[in-house]
Amino acid sequence: MSFLPPRGGEPPRDPGAAGEPGEPSQTGEPSQPGETPDPVEQQEAGEADDAGDAPAFTYRAGRVADGTPRSRAEARRMVREDDGSLGRSLGLTALGTVVPGAGLSLTRRRTLGLALLTVAVIGLIAVVWYVVNRGALESALDLATRPRLLRMLAIGLVVGGLVWMGSIVLTALTTRPSSPSTGQRVGLSVFTAVMCLVIAAPVAMGLRYIDAHTDAVDKIFTGPSTAGGGSSTDDSGGEGPRLEADDPWAHTSHVNVLLLGSDAGDNREGVRTDSMIIASIDTETGDTVLFGIPRNLQQVPIPEDSPLHNAWPDGYNCGNECLMNGIWTEAEVQADMHPEWFEGDDNPGLTATREVLSEVIGQPINYTVIINLDGFKDLIDAMGGVEINVQERIPLGGQTWTDAAGNSHLIEGTENGWLEVGPKKLNGYQALWYSRSRITSDDFSRMRRQRCVVAAVVQQVNPMTMLQRYPQIASVAGENISVSIAPDDLPAWAELVLRVQQGEIKSLPFTNENLDTADPDYAEIRAIVDEAINPPEPTPTTPADAGASEDATGAETTTEESTTQAPTDDGSMETTEEPKDELTEVGAVC
Repeated sequence: MSFLPPRGGEPPRDPGAAGEPGEPSQTGEPSQPGETPDPVEQQEAGEADDAGDAPAFTYRAGRVADGTPRSRAEARRMVREDDGSLGRSLGLTALGTVVPGAGLSLTRRRTLGLALLTVAVIGLIAVVWYVVNRGALESALDLATRPRLLRMLAIGLVVGGLVWMGSIVLTALTTRPSSPSTGQRVGLSVFTAVMCLVIAAPVAMGLRYIDAHTDAVDKIFTGPSTAGGGSSTDDSGGEGPRLEADDPWAHTSHVNVLLLGSDAGDNREGVRTDSMIIASIDTETGDTVLFGIPRNLQQVPIPEDSPLHNAWPDGYNCGNECLMNGIWTEAEVQADMHPEWFEGDDNPGLTATREVLSEVIGQPINYTVIINLDGFKDLIDAMGGVEINVQERIPLGGQTWTDAAGNSHLIEGTENGWLEVGPKKLNGYQALWYSRSRITSDDFSRMRRQRCVVAAVVQQVNPMTMLQRYPQIASVAGENISVSIAPDDLPAWAELVLRVQQGEIKSLPFTNENLDTADPDYAEIRAIVDEAINPPEPTPTTPADAGASEDATGAETTTEESTTQAPTDDGSMETTEEPKDELTEVGAVC
């Protein structure tokens, strides 16, 4: 008996004749009565005949390549498992798309499939444990505040996605019919490609979100890095959050953040900080007080350790030409004239503004946030708008003329519409003019509206909206917001922001009703700020004291809020409370 194929000159064997004892005929019929055909030998014989090769023959020793059968019983089992129908191939390929390695684990490559399935299950358990342990929102914020971890996650997404798609393709190849028709081949190929796209699409979206977020973080958060852990340093030179502690804010009772609205433009000289709000945050409760600083505050004090003190030792005092919102530009002018005064300071205007405002309120300013007002409308649009209770009729844009007393008046017909009184959902353009316009009101009304918009944005951040629009939001924020917080400190700030959202936000404006902007009493301002930040313990009251009192004649009187009536969109009159220039819960004045 020979294991070599017949020589070219020999006559072909009779197809119906039986082979040697123990050998099958070329037709695949058993050589002995009652013998069952070997499916492996039949398949090999068929493949050889279809290809037009020499007559088929079989090696009894079986296959020896890695992952191939080493015995006749194993070969028969593999044929039963992998030489199935197109439906089985499609089903296992789909299963491998839903769970990595699940489809492959039901083929002859089950070892590889089980390994992928085990890795996927362990990863899922780790993610579920992390989310359950910290909460969904806290987990998302914690991840978002760790750009290095996000970049590692991006690499993991790419590698994991490629492995997952590779397992899908391998499942389809392993389980496809041995002799598929053209339609079956095309159908299985298209289905496999679609399944790969099902995995590739969310991976690509995840990479887009991660790239947008990390790029925005790099642009927005400009504080000095604290590589190696420990605590950072804030703008005032004090200690920032202690990152190694269980509560990174336990060492400080309050954090003061300066919010500056930059009004720089082509038709303006220098940077005009027409919006100045100081947010004082109670680090334990999250309760926050928003202090509005008038832009036209005069005779502002300049601390002795500020370089600007060299030019203005008695304060920034030259009448109504020297206003608080001119400090930024004045510092830049002095830096050009005396660069040695501001040596090592890349932004003397911001530094001087922060130092002067700290002297005004008598509190350290730990961090600064600068928002370009021209980009503010894009940010509101990206967030899907902001809901505001409009309390005064405000024109959208418009040109003005100035009377002899220096007051501005709207030139009728130049405006682009009006914001009417009542609850409204404002787009970016409307929110910008609601925050900036003082044509028909004054600076103090504008300050109140600005605080209302800030509070509304903080309280109305919608996680689903942020998720859906995040790349756009991140791009706009990166181009228009600058924050003096170190990227390494972001996890601590994420925790503090959650406390702020759960706490109470109050508003305290400084206006012409509680100070004289031309000749302010800064000692009184500091006392008011200190009392708002550190309120005295409330004194107990009796029921007779609440809501009613008796005047000198013995008549009972009640205290009522002053109210005004204003027309709404439908022509009816709406009663609103007159805003008060005192410490008030922000909802009461917004």
